[in-house]
Amino acid sequence: MRVLEVWISNTIYTLIALFAFAIALYALRTLIRTELRRLRGYQKLATIFYSIAFLILGLTLLNIWGVLSLLISFAAALGIIGVIFGFAIMEVWLSNAIAGVSLIFDKLIEVGCTIKIDGTKGKIIQISLTSTRLATDDGKLMIVPNKSFRERPYLIIEFPRGEEQKTRRRR
Repeated sequence: MRVLEVWISNTIYTLIALFAFAIALYALRTLIRTELRRLRGYQKLATIFYSIAFLILGLTLLNIWGVLSLLISFAAALGIIGVIFGFAIMEVWLSNAIAGVSLIFDKLIEVGCTIKIDGTKGKIIQISLTSTRLATDDGKLMIVPNKSFRERPYLIIEFPRGEEQKTRRRR
């Protein structure tokens, strides 16, 4: 019995909200036709006003039927998950970015160098903020996170300018 009373009450509130919305929409349409028509680009402004009005109607109806609080809780949960994911990604990205800046400014390796890292030999074709791309001897592309150059030893086999062979161990 209680469910039926709530349903009837919500239906009445919904009808009242729709009636109030129809009156507000009529007033808005009249305002746009009489006052805003003189403005340049009034169509865009009218679209914005209509969108806001329908958004308010939708939120009102969701609130009447008790769905709005559920959606807010869901959005809050998604926001928390996004923040956690952001912090997790930031740690990895930030460490690679700092190592990338170091690689770019230290000039220990540069585009055109031939190196060997993790048992794979290749020529550096690009150094970006977060990764370094190598063209391997067998024609494949190897993408190395920049923090690998700080954490693992690598061998510099050949410089592009013909400098003598150099080795570099970093820990």
